[in-house]
Amino acid sequence: MTEPLVLDVERLAFGFDALAHHEGQVVFLPYAAPGDRVTASVVAHHRGYLQAEIDTVLRPGPARVLPGCSFFPTCGGCQWQHVAPPAQREAKAAIVAEQLARLAGVHDVEVLPTIASPNDWGYRGRVTLVVEGRRAGYHRARSHALVEITGCPIADPAVSAHLEAAREWLTRLRVPLRRVTILTAPGGVVLAGLAARRPGAADRTASEALLARLATVRGTVLAGGGERLVAGDPTIRLPLEPGLDLEVPADVFTQVNPAANPALVAAVLALGGFARGERVLDLFCGAGNFTLPLARREVAVEGVERDRVAIASARANAVRLGFHHARFRCATVAEALAARAPGSLDALILDPPRAGAADAVGDIARLRPRRVIYVACDPATLARDVRAFATHGYRILRVQPLDLFPQTFHVETAAELHLTCTERTPIVR
Repeated sequence: MTEPLVLDVERLAFGFDALAHHEGQVVFLPYAAPGDRVTASVVAHHRGYLQAEIDTVLRPGPARVLPGCSFFPTCGGCQWQHVAPPAQREAKAAIVAEQLARLAGVHDVEVLPTIASPNDWGYRGRVTLVVEGRRAGYHRARSHALVEITGCPIADPAVSAHLEAAREWLTRLRVPLRRVTILTAPGGVVLAGLAARRPGAADRTASEALLARLATVRGTVLAGGGERLVAGDPTIRLPLEPGLDLEVPADVFTQVNPAANPALVAAVLALGGFARGERVLDLFCGAGNFTLPLARREVAVEGVERDRVAIASARANAVRLGFHHARFRCATVAEALAARAPGSLDALILDPPRAGAADAVGDIARLRPRRVIYVACDPATLARDVRAFATHGYRILRVQPLDLFPQTFHVETAAELHLTCTERTPIVR
């Protein structure tokens, strides 16, 4: 039997693991904290590194704390509950810098200190449960097995209090669900379900019965097979900045941390330095999270989103707020960029899904906007796309990490890119 390793944990890595070294070899081990001294057993040998698991914490590091959830670490929703929030935020800024250096070859970018979430617990205004038959919960860590949680301390207390209401709803529906989402709403919560097939009249009846029985469930949305079935009022509210809120249906994408969303909006506006009358294209705009604050400042902005429900909501919000000059287009990113001529934009905002925007970089560069503000929830895909932008003459200047997801390794990032030359330039490492 191999003797356990004695390891001094150096830092958190992007994911479940922390990093240590043993005789010059990298060792990754989950649920370790910076500064820990541990004994660990090797569970896998890989080319260039070892995978290990902690046997004993000999000396806890200064960042190690007690987890705040009885389901941690069985549940895979959180990975860093054992690490104090300030250390989490420090690690997230370092991870963003490391990914940009390693994947994009960028070593001189200014990575600003991570902006903290207003709340480290109870911050999620939305949780999505995986459904298997009549069971619903989160996936186990590094597994597709289901954990039926009874509470979630990173969720808003109103969301956590309605876990059983969500389970009751899915058991009363005739159509099977794949996922069910609980969201905070004025006066309670709303439920959104992704159905395995088209919902029908019996599902509407079941939804209305739930609303009649539970006054704090304000509405439901059930989508599947091309049908979108609404009961009650499924509207949620998302703050954008002081005096400006977004009102959207529950099945339209919004940031999961409502209290931190204004910091994200402010970061994008600060990095972009947008001026009145500037021509700005906001890609993947959703219901107008950035478009509407720009319209408030009389920027000539157009939001682009392929989701028809989101675009309808964005237009309704613009009318409600009196931003009649705000424009929205329901189209794919490729369609929207193809309709634009080079030189027709001063700046562009890009907020793609986790997979990034690799397919759009060339089309964006063709238009030659002087500034690109790239919002990313994955620093690896951000770095990959920054590398692609560099071949078109764009240089990344500043990066603002935001801790929208405390207790997890996820980090939101807003990056500022400027067009520094007019010719394609090779990347120099």
